[in-house]
Amino acid sequence: MSSLSEPADQAEYIASKNNQLKAHWRTYQNALTQAVALSSHNINHEFTCSNERGIHFVLFNHFIISIHLQADFYSQQIVYSLNMAQPGEPEDFKAFSRATLTEDGRIDNAVDIHDRQAVLDHYLNKIAAIYQCIYDAIHSSTPIHPQLEKLIKAF
Repeated sequence: MSSLSEPADQAEYIASKNNQLKAHWRTYQNALTQAVALSSHNINHEFTCSNERGIHFVLFNHFIISIHLQADFYSQQIVYSLNMAQPGEPEDFKAFSRATLTEDGRIDNAVDIHDRQAVLDHYLNKIAAIYQCIYDAIHSSTPIHPQLEKLIKAF
């Protein structure tokens, strides 16, 4: 039979790790939001909301991107999703990319969450396929939504 100190020690460890992950997540959110806001490049992003769960950006005043941690307890998976709903419909976010937030404060074991430029570059790499899809559809005068649906299905 285990002593009462074992569950208490385990609870303390779990809480500590979870709080550390949440702190890393808040740092990532802040770094990304600041990097987008302060970017010298015109990436046509507008920050719309942030909470403990995630961030929303609007591209070209139309496309909503959500960045959030997967809903599981102590999930280290960052999910990048796009609202596929047509105007007037309820939001319908579909994942198009993922990343991992590590215990040492790195994204995909490479990007330091304290380095705003590196965080922005990583994010822009994640959403590059969205830009490419929109560009290709406009360039070829084809509807954008079906192209985005193909991208989402390929993920």
